[in-house]
Amino acid sequence: CQTIQAMAREAAAAEPTVSTNTDPAGGSSRDDSDSTVGPADEGGCDSEPASAPALCEFADVETLELLSARLLNTMATRVVQGGLQPSDAMAEVRGLLSEKLSSAKKGPRGLAVLHARLEKLEARRSFGGRFVSNAADKVAGKARELEVRGEYRHGGRQRLALQLVQRYDTTREWHCGCDMEQLGSTERERHLTSCVFRPVGCSHAGCTALFSARYEAAHDGSCEFKVVRCALGCKESLPRRDMEAHVAGPCAMRPAECPFRALGCLAPGLVQGEVASHLEEARDAHLQLAMARLLQQDQELSELRQAMTEMRAAAETTAATSASAAASTIAGLQKKIAALEAGQAAAQAAAKKSAAQ
Repeated sequence: CQTIQAMAREAAAAEPTVSTNTDPAGGSSRDDSDSTVGPADEGGCDSEPASAPALCEFADVETLELLSARLLNTMATRVVQGGLQPSDAMAEVRGLLSEKLSSAKKGPRGLAVLHARLEKLEARRSFGGRFVSNAADKVAGKARELEVRGEYRHGGRQRLALQLVQRYDTTREWHCGCDMEQLGSTERERHLTSCVFRPVGCSHAGCTALFSARYEAAHDGSCEFKVVRCALGCKESLPRRDMEAHVAGPCAMRPAECPFRALGCLAPGLVQGEVASHLEEARDAHLQLAMARLLQQDQELSELRQAMTEMRAAAETTAATSASAAASTIAGLQKKIAALEAGQAAAQAAAKKSAAQ
């Protein structure tokens, strides 16, 4: 936080001097719709300012990050497709600090104006510019090349991004800009620790997210590293990112089925943590279900054997032309008998297991 504050102070120093009107909250209301600034510094992103206005230097962290990446892409595009030297591309971008803002009530406002001007820069064809095949790949490569150079590194671009946000965000939607000179020393310190734009890091172990304070509650509500109680209501607490695997696996409150469900035990509302106690409590009922299934299968086997005997007797007196049909029917009955015998064996094993328990 201290690093970003220091970086912001350096950036704010290059912000154009504008008129300020104190608002009821003790901040300032800036009207720079028609203001202009002096010539932009044509050096790198790290150029040092001459003086610093006493305004709060906090700005939306995500907005600065996205704008910083956009600036790098714009400069790389101008170098690749516009035929410029990197220093000239930087001067063009810094020139946006001195462009006049429109006072028209209609049309783009705020940062939308800035992004429109960046798009215009990217589309511009300078003298000596050329058509480039595979432009996107070459722009990305040039961006990586520029990023390792001191004046185009992340920190420098962040400072330039802050200057541009302070310049174009006239409604202070994405930065604070509060007039710190209107505050006493105690109020100033309180503001620095309570400003909704101040950068804060996630407090949950393992999470490296950095965001403005106004998004802290929203991040906390979705942070994958936050330890939360089990969604199904068991006594476990675990990181939110592990919740899906927990409720699908070891959670004691996961809905479960009785192992004897195939024999007729439905046990409504059974959960995984209660299966063992259910098997103990319903042992006799399970044994009865197993015995009933065995008796049923015995009856079915007896009927099938009787039917097979009758079919064999009929086959012996049937004409040769129907012998193959009878044999096919008998084979089908044999398969059914084999399946029932296998089921009977499984039921007997289940009954023995239940009796042993």
